[in-house]
Amino acid sequence: MKEELIFKEPLTPSMSRIVRVRKIVYSSSTPFQQVDVVETDDYGTVLYLDKRFQTSEAEEFFYHESLVHPAMICHGKPERVLIVGGGDGGALEEVTKYSSVSEIDMVELDEEVTKICQCYLPSVCGKAFDDPRLRLHFGDGRKFVEECDSKYDVIILDLTDPMEPSKYVYTREFYKLCKDLLNSGGILALHSDSPFFYPEAFNTITKTVQSVFPCCKQFVTFIPGYLLDFAFTVCSQEPLLDLSATEAAERLRHQGIRSLRWYDPSVHPFLFTLPLYAQRILENPCSISTDLNPYVIPEM
Repeated sequence: MKEELIFKEPLTPSMSRIVRVRKIVYSSSTPFQQVDVVETDDYGTVLYLDKRFQTSEAEEFFYHESLVHPAMICHGKPERVLIVGGGDGGALEEVTKYSSVSEIDMVELDEEVTKICQCYLPSVCGKAFDDPRLRLHFGDGRKFVEECDSKYDVIILDLTDPMEPSKYVYTREFYKLCKDLLNSGGILALHSDSPFFYPEAFNTITKTVQSVFPCCKQFVTFIPGYLLDFAFTVCSQEPLLDLSATEAAERLRHQGIRSLRWYDPSVHPFLFTLPLYAQRILENPCSISTDLNPYVIPEM
């Protein structure tokens, strides 16, 4: 009898997700992490990093469109974009849809992940890594931002959760570095973790960002691949425009974008509203994350 392949992943200290795998397509260790690409019944081809679900061909648009399009549409006409993280290329692929964008810098720690995703997950990244507007940098995202002397209209942080390896890209000091790289009217976009399952992380990330950016808008959506509610934050030094559905649709049309599956301009005016349970989490005081005392999600 053929042995059943199972990937078991902790979601919380008391709950795990088990996925039955039809086939392991690729498995290898890079200098930074274990990478597995597997075939599943429910998600199609899935990317795991260190045995944690990252993205899949079936539902990647929930996360990547949530991260990218609300921020890009709020800006209206972004020309220069920086992506920190996002080695699977999903966020990059969404950014390349914008005709106004002339330059994209992307910094990813693990070069092998980008190569693997181009080979085994082309439905996630498309041909984005071949886009002539892209300048791809490999290395530490925090170091890149510290040393960068360019300015951007939109910065997108496509990061792993605030665990030990990534704790210094969730601190007040890091967000200040990002703020200094933004042009006037520039926007920072990031995920703020799960309000329901990780309320402390959601509260800490939110308050840390708000300690740097006076104007922040947030929303929550469900990500099928994570089996979690997930919060996203769009923030700026200047007030963010309250766009009507007509205005959001016109901005999308002007960019020549028609192939989206999650972001809908008709609901843009109502998007940036946190549900009550998330609002109540933010009523609780918490410490912000700093370089001297960085927040880390507890080990599971």
